[in-house]
Amino acid sequence: MRKILGIVVLGLLWCSFSIAEEMNLWKKAFKLPADIMQGYKNSWGFCCNFDPETKLTPDYAFKFVNKSDGHPVRLGEQSVRFELRRGDCGVSSSGYDDCAIKDPETGMTSERHEISLKSKASQFKKNTWNTYSIYIPDDFPINHFYEHITMGQFHGDGDHAVAFNWNIEGGGYQMQRRTGCHLKKHIKKNIQTGCSVKMPENNREELISPQDLLGKWHDIVFNVQWSKKQKKGYLKQWINGKLVYHYMGSTDTPKETTQFQVGIYRGPVPETPKDSTHVVYYDEIRFSKNGCKGLNLNNLGYSCEKLETQKIVSIDHIPGEIEIEIKSLPTMDGKYKLVWLWIDKTMDDKEIRKSFVIGDEVTIKDGKIKFDKMNNSKVISNKYREKVSFVNLGDKFTIKGNLDLDSSGSPKVTISGSTIKNEKGLYVAEGLWDTDNKKKKKEYIGIFLKPLN
Repeated sequence: MRKILGIVVLGLLWCSFSIAEEMNLWKKAFKLPADIMQGYKNSWGFCCNFDPETKLTPDYAFKFVNKSDGHPVRLGEQSVRFELRRGDCGVSSSGYDDCAIKDPETGMTSERHEISLKSKASQFKKNTWNTYSIYIPDDFPINHFYEHITMGQFHGDGDHAVAFNWNIEGGGYQMQRRTGCHLKKHIKKNIQTGCSVKMPENNREELISPQDLLGKWHDIVFNVQWSKKQKKGYLKQWINGKLVYHYMGSTDTPKETTQFQVGIYRGPVPETPKDSTHVVYYDEIRFSKNGCKGLNLNNLGYSCEKLETQKIVSIDHIPGEIEIEIKSLPTMDGKYKLVWLWIDKTMDDKEIRKSFVIGDEVTIKDGKIKFDKMNNSKVISNKYREKVSFVNLGDKFTIKGNLDLDSSGSPKVTISGSTIKNEKGLYVAEGLWDTDNKKKKKEYIGIFLKPLN
């Protein structure tokens, strides 16, 4: 690699890095331009693609780009563009090495171009609001069989599991919560092999569907009460002005300082193409510790008053740590045949196969489900089916449970569907159970409810 002489000039960083093939960001803090960022203590660091000899970083890792050059910009004249290519891994100044830490199942390492607040600049304490806008281009490779593609994290600065991250999963934009890994009974588990988002204390939810994700700006707003106590912490997330996720429980990682990270972080598998490149844009990266109004959301087209008055019926939490009563509407009350289905889809969401698993008879009364007749199944065992929860949210209904379809574990699955019957008079719903990168397919649990009265 060619060395860059002298110190990186921040003004050059704010432009496009185009005067050099590498950047010198080793152990350096840099600033984001005011056109892109507001409210944060402006001290950022880069991770983790540093050449082991020169300590330099490829200049395409991230760039501040201009609307005048044809780049997508949410507001103003600039946005920040990230690009990640195969083999983009390296050691950080703290010694963390993405190239050395291998996935225990695939033997593959991680690839990452992310920026995050320096620990001393982190303001994620007490109650905070922050926002960013994200643009994922239409040609973003969805079907390259990555174990994960992460785009945004609330992560502690130590070795414990990430509390919250947002992934491209199954073609959609998914929230993943791992605060269950911070419970005393799990805190010492290895984050690579012992702590999984599939654990019943953790959760994952799709927030943007594959059909709505690409080729447009999405505005993400967070309000977080930071606490290590289950009964005091919470996280709310709005997307494009709508409250889509609400969690109650611990939010702070024990003995760590929370960092906010954006960029691209991914885990390739042996089937991933050798020329797979991802590009994403971020803009309007804002922070406020003085309430929603400090984000100045009016120029993005949103009202804090309208955001803060929104409510969501289904509140995520760690079962057994706190109790939350969810009011389910009675508009679907009645007797039904409940049919369980196993659905295989391609990585781009085309149905391959749908097979019958088992049928039960149930009664939904006062918005709650009760099994009247349960048939035996070796695929979805009775002990898991009878424990599922049902919630009628008005425009949609959900069935949640730890369902063990032909596996040794019982991952939590959220099955969602419309409260409007289809043309056959059925209520239909499905939920992602897993993504099988080896077989290049996605696996869903589906159900339909056929009225019996």
